[in-house]
Amino acid sequence: MIKRLLVGLLSAAAALTAAAPALAAAPQPGLEKWLDDYVASAMAEEQLPGAAVTVVAGGEQIINKGYGLADVEKGIPVDPDRSRFLVGSQAKLFTAQAALQLVHEGKLDLDADVNQYLSTFQIEDTYPGQPITLRHLLTYTAGFDEDHVAGMLAHHEPLAEGLAKYQPARVRPPGSGVVYDNYGTALAGHLVEIASGMPYADYVEQHVFQPLGMNDSDARCGGKGDTTAYLGDGTPTEATCGYMVPGGTGPTSTPADMGRYMLAQLTLDPRLGPGIAAEMQRQQHTEHPGLRGIGFIFEHIQHNGHPLLFKGGEMPGMNSYMLFVPELDLGINVVSNGDGKGGEGIDGIELVAALVDTYLPAKAPAPRTPIRAGVDQYTGWYQAGRTSRFSMYKVKALWRKPVHVTANGDGSIHTTGLSGGPKDWDQVEPGLFAERGGWGLIAFPEPGQLAIDGSTNVFDRIGVGGLPQLHLAMFGFGTAAGLLAVAGFPLLAAIRRVRRRPAHPRGARIARVIGWLTGAVVVTFVAWFGSLMLDEPAATTAVMEATPTLITLLVLASATIPLAALMVLGALGAWWRRWWRLPGRIAYTALTLGALSFATAALIYNFPGPPFT
Repeated sequence: MIKRLLVGLLSAAAALTAAAPALAAAPQPGLEKWLDDYVASAMAEEQLPGAAVTVVAGGEQIINKGYGLADVEKGIPVDPDRSRFLVGSQAKLFTAQAALQLVHEGKLDLDADVNQYLSTFQIEDTYPGQPITLRHLLTYTAGFDEDHVAGMLAHHEPLAEGLAKYQPARVRPPGSGVVYDNYGTALAGHLVEIASGMPYADYVEQHVFQPLGMNDSDARCGGKGDTTAYLGDGTPTEATCGYMVPGGTGPTSTPADMGRYMLAQLTLDPRLGPGIAAEMQRQQHTEHPGLRGIGFIFEHIQHNGHPLLFKGGEMPGMNSYMLFVPELDLGINVVSNGDGKGGEGIDGIELVAALVDTYLPAKAPAPRTPIRAGVDQYTGWYQAGRTSRFSMYKVKALWRKPVHVTANGDGSIHTTGLSGGPKDWDQVEPGLFAERGGWGLIAFPEPGQLAIDGSTNVFDRIGVGGLPQLHLAMFGFGTAAGLLAVAGFPLLAAIRRVRRRPAHPRGARIARVIGWLTGAVVVTFVAWFGSLMLDEPAATTAVMEATPTLITLLVLASATIPLAALMVLGALGAWWRRWWRLPGRIAYTALTLGALSFATAALIYNFPGPPFT
């Protein structure tokens, strides 16, 4: 094994040195031991049951190892040749490849309106004269909202029926911003069905898997999964999937098969289709010429100036990362069958970053000359474009701090909310900023839009009223009022009985009951919902599967709307009829404002229903 690793990697290094003499030597034979140590440490830290790592380099698969258990209850170890893992969104690569094969056969057109191919339903013409194309679908630039996610894994309709029934709103013109998009990729899979005349899974099996010898892979919903998935708390979870199979909800593969796929991509294997590997990997869209963008599904990222290609996949309890390091002629795939404490299994991006730091020479950013143009037009708050506008999935924004851009006064800007902490940025081209002392790049490609180098998520400017900090305060005020109502009304009633005071009018008593009930609903919702949100992977699973717990919570949130309205009537009645003394009326009014605050925040985050999915 070591000899093969050395020969393969030194051959790649020789070729790269001829083209770029400044490159360091390729990884040494210690790579396998390095990976063993890294994976063992990561599994222990994250408390993961099992994992596998596959490495291809120099034209061959050089490492394919399993670690830990595929099934904890049965004590079955991970076998990289036989253990099947849900690949999640890595299946989007299969979808893109299949669609591009049909483009090369003349059965699909990358730049034609997708509605030309659809017969059972049509994509809404939200932006007349700006149709969605297959190119948009394969570069995440179609402009769909994330309002199809709630209940996504609970919808088991056939692909075409599900795409028609759960079509999300279009919220941005096509091509105007990269926003990671599951629905769009699933729609591309349906175009594969239409153009080929066969079900998506059958086409992928015959034209993607079989030519590469990926005989243990399956593109069907649920596939041949025989590896148990585990949530962050160690609880096993079913390998569920919905109708969006081409987007990744269900397909399975073994680490060895994914190694075969990586090798085909790395060597530009014609069995993928004529020139298709190069098309998929070549940058197809970027928000700004100075930024890395996206190929067909493959994401262009970097670490300390070293370019990487990336595609990850995530399903409840399973996580996968595929990365290519062109300077080393190396590809690596990392899979785990547990979310772990961090919710991402073994983070393959962090692993490859550590590998690059170990085996490639450190590089310093090229010096850039700042320009002293005005930057005030770029300041403000920016929220991730993937934030849903019309579904309760918008709630993710509550625990993801928006990006804040401020001017430094010297022509540079300062940001908070981006990964890596607060940073200063120098403007090096109009609208293009380089991280001071680092490799980062950001741009403002159009008014009110922030793009990040290598990201599949643009950010949109929001006003103060859209800040999640404000909405959290509204929820907090409502919760505090609810706690006071739950504790205060019974206490006041007990005091009145002890002091033998006459009963209040019937309307006042009804108002108090409504106030207590509103508080009880709010407090119950916050306690239950908060405990669910503490475990983000479990919360994501609850949303995607529309579990009974989630539906119950949304029913509670919905109830706060009419209850708050009834409290308004009670407050008006208290002042009109003078049911209580002045302090009592003021207190009830304050509780009413708290209920209205909570109900308004619930509306902002699309909690009320029905429908709830």
